[in-house]
Amino acid sequence: MALFSGNRKVRSRRPKSAQELKHESSPRSKSRHLAKRAVEVNTEIHRLECFITAAPRIQRQHRLANVNMVPPMELSSPAPRHRRIPIAKQRARRGERLRLLTEGALVIGAIGAIVGWLNQWFHFWH
Repeated sequence: MALFSGNRKVRSRRPKSAQELKHESSPRSKSRHLAKRAVEVNTEIHRLECFITAAPRIQRQHRLANVNMVPPMELSSPAPRHRRIPIAKQRARRGERLRLLTEGALVIGAIGAIVGWLNQWFHFWH
């Protein structure tokens, strides 16, 4: 084991360098800074104490403001998911649509035929 550290840098046990000690603020400016900070802390403490004492009143006002409000409407069903529909189900739907279309065409045709037949005797149109 070597007695010397060789080329490795050895850290100083001093927490501050000479430059930092040179630029350190004077005790007078330190005391001014601490006094200013103490005033800031005291004003913050005062503000928080005021808020804490006013909290029940604020909560009561909030509750009264929300008394006459209608709750939001609930959705009837969740948002539809776009899942793939099996081919058999697609064919069944297509067949159902085709049957409904055919039935609608027959009903409209039947109504037209009946109105035309009745028009021969009652003369709705000349």
